[in-house]
Amino acid sequence: MKPQSLVTLGLLLPLLPVACDRPATVVTSAPPPQFDFTNGPSDLPNVFRGDSILLFVWPDYTTNLVIAVNAPDGGVSSLRRCGSSLRPEPQPVQTVGEMQDVMRQLRLLRDVNIHVYSPVPAGFSGFMSLCGATPIAQGTGNLISTDNDRLVTGNGANAFGFRAEGTVDLVAGGSARVLAEEQMLILPDGTCCLLRARHVMLLAH
Repeated sequence: MKPQSLVTLGLLLPLLPVACDRPATVVTSAPPPQFDFTNGPSDLPNVFRGDSILLFVWPDYTTNLVIAVNAPDGGVSSLRRCGSSLRPEPQPVQTVGEMQDVMRQLRLLRDVNIHVYSPVPAGFSGFMSLCGATPIAQGTGNLISTDNDRLVTGNGANAFGFRAEGTVDLVAGGSARVLAEEQMLILPDGTCCLLRARHVMLLAH
């Protein structure tokens, strides 16, 4: 193996002076830019990213729990709509296809407030039903929200929903893991809204 290596070096060394004898090439001006690229098709998906003030609230009548995600530290009662002075923190929203026929959205909330209430208020109609309620647990966690046809302009079915999980401290003492989900479906004929999943659970931590 060693002789073969020596032969290779012997062949390379005589070429070095030849390479050094070549005159250097000096560039006096750069070539003009060429704008010969092609734009993508008009139906190419586009992505917009921004922030939005979001509050997610939904009940579970089986467990008699209600979850609120991204309320102020003091809970839903701290909101302006409940007569207080605060509002939810802005959260990132990603929208795809806004310039086409169907707009899809993805919302990713990280390390946001989670409040759990019990019982579900009579005649529950949304977060306003919690204005006078006191949470039984509070902590932080994450939420993912998806909507495959935000403005319901497409011809197919529209699936949308939320999933949250985190760790909360119980007012009665101790802590728990919270898992919550709500998934809805609008049929192609416009029938709204079929409940596919809805739960709010507190699990031993």
